[in-house]
Amino acid sequence: MTGAGNAIVPSTPGRVPRSGNGFTRWLGRTLLRLAGWRVTGTLPDLPRFIAIASPHTSNWDWALTLSTSFALGVPLNYMVKDSAFFWPLSLFLRATGGVPTNRLAPLGMVEELAARLRNTPEIVLAITPEGTRARVDNWKSGFLRIAELAKLPVLLISWDYPSRILNLGPLAELTGDHEADLRAIRTYYSQFTGRNPRNQSS
Repeated sequence: MTGAGNAIVPSTPGRVPRSGNGFTRWLGRTLLRLAGWRVTGTLPDLPRFIAIASPHTSNWDWALTLSTSFALGVPLNYMVKDSAFFWPLSLFLRATGGVPTNRLAPLGMVEELAARLRNTPEIVLAITPEGTRARVDNWKSGFLRIAELAKLPVLLISWDYPSRILNLGPLAELTGDHEADLRAIRTYYSQFTGRNPRNQSS
């Protein structure tokens, strides 16, 4: 990327999964520019990782993330309960990266998804640890279990509405102690402000 695009998004490392074309990358950069946002940081040069994003307080978070995905030329996958995959909604969900999950899977949803991810050569799985736009006191730790079982690193992505910056990174330093890791991750995200601060977890 050259010119004005460099001020909007960083370059995408070579091993990261790619999607789209010149038009979709231009569209993503244009949407971010019109919204007054820019993307900082960098993606890890890896073909498989989990990307958690916070603070999630608004539907606008999804719009910004989709625009960033287009601008970077990187496909994002996200979890959706399998019962939502009915026609015609299933067409939209699959086109935008939806991954069906079965909460009643015999091995458990996390274990079943992790098993699939271990056999997926390229994937960026996007997760919001709050699990909702509403204020919650407890974050979901499922992404840490998925990362551990599927042997995937976890990238920390932040939305900061006062500065209008979506930041990529850093990678979380996971210890295997899920409670301690979750506390450290929440502490990291406490420096950022969502669109609706009243919905933001403390």
